[in-house]
Amino acid sequence: MAVSLLVELAFKAREESQVRIYQKNVERVLSALLKSGDFWEVVDMSDLPVPAASGIIKVLIREGYAFIDDEENIRLTQKGYDLIKDLGIEPYVDYVCQACEGRGIPFYTDIEFYRTFLQLTKDRPKAIRDYDQGSVTPETTISRVLFMDSRGDLRNKDIIVLGAEDDLTGLAVALTRKAKSVLVIDIDKRLIDFDNSIFRELGIDNAEARVWDLRNPFPSEILGCYDVFVSDPPETLPAFRAFIGRGIATLKEEGGVGYFGLTLRDSSVFRWRDFQIALTSEFGVAITDIVQDFNAYITWDYHRETKAAQVAPVKRDPKGIWYRSSWYRIEALPGFKRWNDAISDDVFYLDEEGSTT
Repeated sequence: MAVSLLVELAFKAREESQVRIYQKNVERVLSALLKSGDFWEVVDMSDLPVPAASGIIKVLIREGYAFIDDEENIRLTQKGYDLIKDLGIEPYVDYVCQACEGRGIPFYTDIEFYRTFLQLTKDRPKAIRDYDQGSVTPETTISRVLFMDSRGDLRNKDIIVLGAEDDLTGLAVALTRKAKSVLVIDIDKRLIDFDNSIFRELGIDNAEARVWDLRNPFPSEILGCYDVFVSDPPETLPAFRAFIGRGIATLKEEGGVGYFGLTLRDSSVFRWRDFQIALTSEFGVAITDIVQDFNAYITWDYHRETKAAQVAPVKRDPKGIWYRSSWYRIEALPGFKRWNDAISDDVFYLDEEGSTT
């Protein structure tokens, strides 16, 4: 009886949010509500797109299983607690290593590298809404570079970073002075100027940053010239194909490597399946690593202007880190496909699941 009720709640939440939802998603939200009443923490713990988590909570409130108190905390009613007891749902638990924050790569392994990066980037440009930007923590950026090094994807490699320099990953790669060459591509001139000024200041002559709109095809001097690419794609399928397809097009040969982040805050597991099919079937690459919640994002200044803030059942801003993405590593197999077509100016960043632009 309780299980069929869970299916019914999922159906109603799907109608409410217009996002694909099934009973497991409702279970995760209920489990998270046993741990926290903060909506943004519930999103984090339940690993759902914001519209999906919001839709579930709105249905739980409407059906009498939860309510919002005067401090905008989401609380379970007795009816909600009875449902959870009948279903055997337990509170959310987290066994993530606190030292490495679950990455398996402690950022402080190279503490001088970390301190240098912090000092050089203290006046970094802020993330802006125009380009769907959101900066990861400095600890995340350093851990990305150390992860690449641990996989043999840094030393003496030609590396391109495209459409992801709001995290300053390209700058961090160049600061190691271990790569053979570094090219940073981004549409935001502020970030390009910031990187180039540091390259000049430190005399890093094997690194360069260029302004480029990834909707435009790459010129021939970029195609097939790099060992490794790094990106952080928006999570609509057209944007993903543009960013990752462009990245794969830069790889020299089979065995070339790509890194990027994918969230469960702007994409569902259904969307992940679409991404993974595109990677393995369309582009001919293998997924070698997925590290869950590797990338921790600082809440952007324009949060209140986003769809996420508008669809949330509360108006209270996030208190801490709630937006995370998994770190993907892919490897090009024999016969992999380079993709370098033009991208139309249609809606690029937003769809029914995405909400943080």
